[in-house]
Amino acid sequence: MTALKNRWPTALALVSTVGGIAVLALLDRDAELFGPLVAMMAAIYLMAYAIGRPVSVWLALVVMSALISVFHVLDGRGALGVHPGVAMAIVLALTWLWTVTRRRYADSGTFSLQTVGTVGFGAVTLAAAVEPRAAVALAGVGFLAHGAWDAYHYRVNKVVHRTYAEFCGVVDLVTGTALLVVAAAGGGA
Repeated sequence: MTALKNRWPTALALVSTVGGIAVLALLDRDAELFGPLVAMMAAIYLMAYAIGRPVSVWLALVVMSALISVFHVLDGRGALGVHPGVAMAIVLALTWLWTVTRRRYADSGTFSLQTVGTVGFGAVTLAAAVEPRAAVALAGVGFLAHGAWDAYHYRVNKVVHRTYAEFCGVVDLVTGTALLVVAAAGGGA
């Protein structure tokens, strides 16, 4: 029973991915919805890193989820002015700048790794925003790459709380795989 109780992040992730897979199955907006999430996932990690308390990652999840939801609503009403992926990449860059202002670069190894993640996940998001035919596959690759990011952070037990790294890793692996299946089947444009 203790082992099951300790796996609550995995259980929560599996329940959460049901919603994501339902979106894939029911909507024809996969690329628009999932591409921006790649930058959001990186921004969540970066926000927790900027704050300097790994457990703050759960707050970062709420903040970034609300922000991307606002972007999608504004985009749906024609009021955003840019693709939600571009908006989220801008938020990611601003979060990186906030990290710099908080002088988190003093931990050069971790800061450098977070910077590489910012650039890489931001680039995948921007590529998905400008290339709609490949957006679902790019998002799938981005999710799987972030799953590896989660595994690394779980192992080193830095930047984010381990429960979040486990939760996010399961979400990323399941969702990334589903996105690649949709892309291979020719969906998501």
